[in-house]
Amino acid sequence: MIKIKKVTIYDVAKHANVTKSTVSRVLNGSTQVSEKTKSKVLESMNSLGFVPNTAARTLKSGKNNIIGLVVTQQEFSEVILNPFYPLLLKAITERAQSYGYHILLINPAGINYDSYIDVIKNNTADGFILLGSTANDTLSEKLDKDNIPYVFNMKYSNEHDDNYVSFDHVNSGYIATKYLLDLGHKNIKIIVGDIKGKLLSHNIERIKGFEQALKEYGLPINENNLLKTPGFMEDSYNFIKNLYKEEHPSSLLLSNEVTAITALNCLLDEGYTIPDDISLISFGHIDIFKNIRPKLTTVHEDFEWQGRTLVDMLLKRINENKTIPKAITKQAELIIGKSTGKQK
Repeated sequence: MIKIKKVTIYDVAKHANVTKSTVSRVLNGSTQVSEKTKSKVLESMNSLGFVPNTAARTLKSGKNNIIGLVVTQQEFSEVILNPFYPLLLKAITERAQSYGYHILLINPAGINYDSYIDVIKNNTADGFILLGSTANDTLSEKLDKDNIPYVFNMKYSNEHDDNYVSFDHVNSGYIATKYLLDLGHKNIKIIVGDIKGKLLSHNIERIKGFEQALKEYGLPINENNLLKTPGFMEDSYNFIKNLYKEEHPSSLLLSNEVTAITALNCLLDEGYTIPDDISLISFGHIDIFKNIRPKLTTVHEDFEWQGRTLVDMLLKRINENKTIPKAITKQAELIIGKSTGKQK
């Protein structure tokens, strides 16, 4: 019987031409290792088929090597229906596994934060990534009180600018609106998702950018510019259909992928031509729209980068647990498609 030699941390260190302690730091998610060295170590692990000894590391470090991914029930439907979530989840999972961590999905009922905290505390995870946040979320205060490491995937408070990885949504709203204004559009509506009467923080910021551009071009800002929809396909379809029975905005900014695809289908069904009759811009990941025709003009957000960086930020909190990390944001990119044209 041939005995297969198990790949050890020493083998990885030799293959990557680094020290054993460097490999250990990479496995533990330490920020003391440069990106170049970390990539080299991770490549060696993959090449050699190295599998971290999670049990031994747990005994030594007191860690479970598990990251909790917390999604409330009100957000769970979004995870299932919104096509951007699989991209984000894939990036989070792959990054976590590269450090020897596993992902535990936690789905507490409702938004009662007392039960929410109990769910988080009773699961054997070293820290938590929390998806979705309405403005001024109080959950962070409870987590800080119990010294639980966490990060958000969007801004969670007007008072705090830390502990989240996201995009410059104010700029995203601004560049999308400015592009339409430069094409001659003046009757522009922004459509955002409404969650039980509340807006997610990224939509609040996009609205700020939207209003900033209107103000810069000397156009009035009023409540009629902002439209709220529940976000589900059938509801959004009927919402947009009814909108165009009453008025005819020349262009729409659509806050998520589901609403964008629904709007496109609805308008085409109603006999409109895109972009001759109506221009559309969506926010999201460009790959989600690659098979949609006409090709949508998109404020592209790099969810793979966001997922990787969320894991890196959380592991820094878990391992150092001294300072709360500053927020990390990235500029989105406006990618011009075939769904926008000059106002006629």
